[in-house]
Amino acid sequence: MNQDFSKRFAIVVRHDLEPWQITNVIAHIAAKLGRVVEQFDTGDYFTMKDGFSMPRNSQYPIIVLRVGFSRDLQALLAAVQAAQLPYLAFVREMLDFNEDEKLQEALSKKDASEVEYLGIGMFGENQEVKQLTKGFDLWK
Repeated sequence: MNQDFSKRFAIVVRHDLEPWQITNVIAHIAAKLGRVVEQFDTGDYFTMKDGFSMPRNSQYPIIVLRVGFSRDLQALLAAVQAAQLPYLAFVREMLDFNEDEKLQEALSKKDASEVEYLGIGMFGENQEVKQLTKGFDLWK
């Protein structure tokens, strides 16, 4: 199968979080978005000279960007929703609760404008994703 270079993942994360929180946010967003892509990879394995095989990674680039404030993520979320791209918004309560039932209970008591956004991930056409994320810096 030929590799598709027309799409990408982008994950925008607040840079003021603890390192463990940053990795948790990125991991959850990547796991969720990886499930929505029909042709995630270009085959089953990469095989080495000695016959060792390892599963292939995503055929699409995963770009991680940084942002300073939750309000910037709220604005990005609105734009991603308007573009109708697959996405995941990761909020503080997702770190605070490890049971979905308790998480749902906590979120049901708040409006979307009241939660603290920690990260937003999306998947889409390169140019559209670049346009949506153009104001954010590459995580270095």
